Amino acid sequence: MDIKLKTMDNKYWIIIKTGEAEIRALENVPKDILSNTLPLIEITRGRKVTKNKIETYPFEKRLSKLKDIYKGQTIAIDVTSEESLSSPEVDYLYSPDSGYKNWINFLIQLKNENVFERIIPAVLFNFEDDNFEENITKQIQELASNFNTILYRSDISDENCYDDIELINNNITNNNLKIIIDCGYVPQASYQNVANKCIARINNLKSIITLPCEYIAASTSFPNNVRDLGDLESDTFSISEIDIYNIILQTHKDVIYADYASINPVRNDTITMARGWIPKIDVPLDKTIFYYKKRRPKGVSAYASTYIQVAQSVCSDLRFPHNLNIWGINQIRSCAEGGIPSASPSFWISVRMNIHIAQQVNRIYSI
Repeated sequence: MDIKLKTMDNKYWIIIKTGEAEIRALENVPKDILSNTLPLIEITRGRKVTKNKIETYPFEKRLSKLKDIYKGQTIAIDVTSEESLSSPEVDYLYSPDSGYKNWINFLIQLKNENVFERIIPAVLFNFEDDNFEENITKQIQELASNFNTILYRSDISDENCYDDIELINNNITNNNLKIIIDCGYVPQASYQNVANKCIARINNLKSIITLPCEYIAASTSFPNNVRDLGDLESDTFSISEIDIYNIILQTHKDVIYADYASINPVRNDTITMARGWIPKIDVPLDKTIFYYKKRRPKGVSAYASTYIQVAQSVCSDLRFPHNLNIWGINQIRSCAEGGIPSASPSFWISVRMNIHIAQQVNRIYSI
């Protein structure tokens, strides 16, 4: 049985990085669909800028686009812990000095811009800090004095999270707490085991936490490499994050659903572009996803003609949601008709993400 969220306040959470593929997808999601999502924006490095032979990776431009997209809505915000997506600008926010002063100042400035209805900041943990407990405690107290709700991201593989929770629980009194049980990428065969781990984690956290607290279960079943899907030119697989959530919900009725909006948490964009790629188009449905892919013929350097063939196969599939009138579906149709909107893998990730968000909002809220 597919269980719905009980209230419109318990929105569908999506974990998104400040990448071009995500922004392109979100810019093209209709506002009535987007308003049913609550994004956890994970700050990652921006596009490289070279000036006077100095390289920088400013993230502000991409964050500005997300401000336009989610203006007037509630957002949660965090900083990436993925080394390959970091930069000196991102590391600056992670500095634990003076109770994570850089992170606190950044958040207060963001709050004072009055772009978002509400900001839910994540507690950052820099485990290389010599004054770890002192700086974490000061950060928590500063977050608690400036924001009504605080976010803690609990990696399912981190058995030491209970020490973190004790620190949070002991240093805030009049605030709400949201905890994301973050499972990251979950292979299809592992979802039952991961769901059981989530249930155990929530049981343990509930025995410790005395604050008002909401739990969010997040995972993704999307691999980060097309090669992980095998050599089949077409296949279908379950969106197992839904299965994980529904198993958890049988024990913990108050848990909120979250996913990575169909994008794997770990990126391999640079490797993909260097080695070349297999043209592939994914079509998310409500609980499954099907795809078609095709290798370029030998001697053909351009990808465009192969993407047209893939799009034609996709549109010919009886499961293709012709009645879903959104940007992602329209891009696939355009390609099948020879329009070739793009031959970049990043573009087709945006298409998949755009469709996935619409399908999940429709599923959760029965729109």
